[in-house]
Amino acid sequence: MEQFLAVWTVRIAELTDALAAIVILLASLEAAVRAGRAYLKFGAENRGIQAIRFRFGRWLSLALDFLIASDVLRTSVSPSWTAIGQLGAIVAIRIVITYALGRETGELAPAVSDAPPAFKS
Repeated sequence: MEQFLAVWTVRIAELTDALAAIVILLASLEAAVRAGRAYLKFGAENRGIQAIRFRFGRWLSLALDFLIASDVLRTSVSPSWTAIGQLGAIVAIRIVITYALGRETGELAPAVSDAPPAFKS
């Protein structure tokens, strides 16, 4: 039974990694399309770049949460002290990145509220 749970936990971790990759891919594509549209409206006073950065940052933060969950799942299968230490370092780094993204998106939030409706999420 323990082996069965370990195998499924690793599979769930792999699925969670895949979800993070999908979120990053889709967010990158969306940001690229929105940035292209904003670039084409070159004459516009506010091209909505802040709104694009805000939305992209929020999606990246979500993807990092998926990656942290995946690392926790993997470590729960083989909880050696080395794996726990590596998990701690990875989680700390990702939390700092998530915090920085959250702070940046928080700073962008007022700018997003002034963005044209086409650029709001």
